Amino acid sequence: MSSLTVRIKNLIDNGVELPDDILLSIYELSGSPVLELFSLALELKEKYTGKRVNFCSIVSAKTGICSEDCAFCGQSIIAGKEEKKTKINRLLSVSEIVKAAKIAKNNGANEFSIVTSGTSINDKNELEIIADAVKHIKEEVGIVPCASLGLMKYEHLLFLKNCGLAIFHHNIETSSNYFPKICSTHSFADNVETVKSAKRAGLKICSGVIIGMGESKHDRINMAKEIKELDADNIPVNFLNPIKGTLLENTDALTPMECLKTLAIFRLVNPKKNILAQGGREHNLRQLQPLALMAGANGLLLGNYLLTSGRNPELDIELTNDLGLEHAEYAE
Repeated sequence: MSSLTVRIKNLIDNGVELPDDILLSIYELSGSPVLELFSLALELKEKYTGKRVNFCSIVSAKTGICSEDCAFCGQSIIAGKEEKKTKINRLLSVSEIVKAAKIAKNNGANEFSIVTSGTSINDKNELEIIADAVKHIKEEVGIVPCASLGLMKYEHLLFLKNCGLAIFHHNIETSSNYFPKICSTHSFADNVETVKSAKRAGLKICSGVIIGMGESKHDRINMAKEIKELDADNIPVNFLNPIKGTLLENTDALTPMECLKTLAIFRLVNPKKNILAQGGREHNLRQLQPLALMAGANGLLLGNYLLTSGRNPELDIELTNDLGLEHAEYAE
């Protein structure tokens, strides 16, 4: 085992926070030391989360142009102007959302998230539709109900929790330092406040990032540590898949190894949490997708994303079976 991997393991075993310089040096590794590093990340994953793979699926329950100007999003006001799209679709009905949840369950997902565009869901009627859908999903479908609804108030989150919502998803997107270059219509602090409100309401937290938006490697280290401070239960690591019309449409793709090293870093910094390889993995990991589950990740997003296509769910189920991994089951 390389001296770097030994040093990292000793620090983790002794509960010492990994220094930035050590984490940054991971990006410089090549050859067998990389595989040793992945092996350590895998060891930590199996120690704390076992050999189970979490499969989450989503439904875009409300689509259309958002008033936010997030540089990566195809539904942002900037992308909307360039594409001359102004339509904001209605929120799906309860029956439509529940139907999507049933399909997700049949595809092998154990978690299902209701995702909406826009700054937030504050309309009473829309909140009640989502709450009703959550009740049906929890009672009839047998899949963990989750939601990603933007910047939400504590009282609305508590209402959804009391209706059966288990997990609330809200990404910090990037590091606090880099965030102003990605979005100007709300702040990093706004994201943090929403996450804290969801935690205060008694919800489990899913909060992650997007890698590859022009941030530095040091920003990525900061992301992993800022997520740790929030004590998120699930940490989705997305990789930018540039969308036409967005400010980042011409951004260069990441290399597969850079993605895998980043996943390993998130596992090393957050050893006991669920690390999920999600959006953009097909575009960026390419033929190395199986290695995501050998480099620290213990979850995948199953099926399509909001605006881009994902993999055939059968391929991801086959992938995990071939790796000898178990599928996480529905749990209250």
